[in-house]
Amino acid sequence: MTKFLFWNLNRKPIADLIAQLAVKENIDILIFAECTIGLSDLLTAVNANQSQKYSFAFSPSKRLLILSRLPHNSIRPVADNDYLSIRRVVPPVGVEILLVAAHLSSKLFQESEDQGLMATRFARIIEQEENVLGHQRTIVVGDLNMNPFEIGVIGGEALHAVMDKRTALKVSRIIGGQERFFFYNPMWSRMGDESSGPPGTYYRQSSKQVNYFWNTFDQILLRPQLISRFDHQGFRVLDAINETSLLTKAGIPDTTVASDHLPLVFVLNLME
Repeated sequence: MTKFLFWNLNRKPIADLIAQLAVKENIDILIFAECTIGLSDLLTAVNANQSQKYSFAFSPSKRLLILSRLPHNSIRPVADNDYLSIRRVVPPVGVEILLVAAHLSSKLFQESEDQGLMATRFARIIEQEENVLGHQRTIVVGDLNMNPFEIGVIGGEALHAVMDKRTALKVSRIIGGQERFFFYNPMWSRMGDESSGPPGTYYRQSSKQVNYFWNTFDQILLRPQLISRFDHQGFRVLDAINETSLLTKAGIPDTTVASDHLPLVFVLNLME
């Protein structure tokens, strides 16, 4: 079993808290957005109480950072741009997957239409790399800056990520004469008060007429080929690390303690 963490750190200097989380959750691959902690400081912190040491999986992207305690050649570069960091994860024993770490543009700088159109570009980039590698064992994880129901995530020309495993397991559908492949989006089950854990991953209050308050910008999207390898019980949106709550007394992310985003932890079984 390979355990992953994604967290948008919102530029917070919380290396010690990250180190606690890495130990407590026994994380294999750490993925961060908006990390301004010095790399040497972060590695010193996360390796302090680890028998298996983390190393930096090199990426030229300034928006994404990946640390791994898998053998050094297990995280192999594929492609990078300002928003995606794509890596082959090749465990010593087990199947290879394509890891797409994402930090897409904020709504502060793009309209929903812009985000949706950019998502179509990212979908084609992912398909291109899948074609090169010859498989679709792909997982997208990161801050998409869109909710699961927005066009850039659900749209057939975009990421085409659906809420239902049975639909996703059909693998693809024909839209306008073109085959478009599905992702499965388990984040739908982590939305709202009746979900397991917080109602979302990011909270924002504004005076706009349409305000969701809780948003689920941080997401995991799985190709159908990985659904059976995804541990639904091991998938959580965290609201505490040991005795440190990540939420205020009002139940929203506490930016005096950590980030305005909550971290995601999930597990994939990569064994043959």
